Amino acid sequence: MSLVSSALQTQWTDTTAPDSLAGKVTSMQVLDPTEGKEKVALLELGEPFDVRVTWELTGPGTPAVGGYWILDLYSDDIDSVGTMVMPSLQDKIHIVGGVSPLKYRHTFHVPAKVTREGVYQLTATISHSPTGDPNKVSEMFGYAESSPIRIAKTVVESN
Repeated sequence: MSLVSSALQTQWTDTTAPDSLAGKVTSMQVLDPTEGKEKVALLELGEPFDVRVTWELTGPGTPAVGGYWILDLYSDDIDSVGTMVMPSLQDKIHIVGGVSPLKYRHTFHVPAKVTREGVYQLTATISHSPTGDPNKVSEMFGYAESSPIRIAKTVVESN
């Protein structure tokens, strides 16, 4: 499973000094916790899975960054076979400024009970909030979209 598209804008992205604080999403991986955190695109029906997203901020403005990252995970049933009933997967990470690059990583844990057979695309969003309130966000926002994953009943598992 690989990252199909991503972006991370900062309050400096659309200015004459975009390198003062630049952001980018570096990866999005689906991991199977039942198989030693193996990177996968095919998941077994009825089993949990993890989604790990990594991103970074660079530039001379990184020491001034603070607040919280608010992360959300969404699924889209691209084959219209079975809708995954994803709970509200929102997490909050406290952040402190520092020397560039500032690297971040977060893992969502998707419970087994929400998986349904089908083909899905996953989208993670990354918002910055100075206060930690998801309704009060700054101009920093990013997203990551996965390549398709499939959740299916498996008949034979091979090594």
